[in-house]
Amino acid sequence: LESCCVGSEYIDMNILEQVESKTEVSELHELLDELTDYARTYDKERCFPKHVWTRESTKNFLHYHLNQGTLLFVRNEKGQIVGLTTWWRWNKSDLKNIDDDEIFQNPPKHYADGDLLYLSDVVTTDPMAMKSLAKELVRRNPDYADIEIWGTRKNKRTGVASRVRYTRRILDLIK
Repeated sequence: LESCCVGSEYIDMNILEQVESKTEVSELHELLDELTDYARTYDKERCFPKHVWTRESTKNFLHYHLNQGTLLFVRNEKGQIVGLTTWWRWNKSDLKNIDDDEIFQNPPKHYADGDLLYLSDVVTTDPMAMKSLAKELVRRNPDYADIEIWGTRKNKRTGVASRVRYTRRILDLIK
């Protein structure tokens, strides 16, 4: 896991590599609690609507992505979380028979070398946080320009969420 400060510096935390002592487990749960509180407070129920996601299910989801290595978060100079994102690398062939609603109920297996990058959840409270998150996404997915990038967007007029395909320029423009 890496926590990146607003700007270009990245601080390696790697707290999951060897969580053995009670202190380390406690620190992990404190981090997950902090990330969960941030997500539930600031996502405007776009990623984690409270009528669907409980606090515990949100925490479990973030823990899952932390273990998978697909959770990024940004802290400002005061140490406060100002952004987080989760993503998946899937094989396009695994998505052919999955409806939009089913993607997160029973997601396909994550493959580090999958041919599709799926931007899952983005929550930010600082404009520079998205830049830091995009830079780190590009660093961790150096082949992003050669693969498809997808996400789910809610139509502002209809309120219906559906999958959308982005061009690689979305990350180029943000970073």
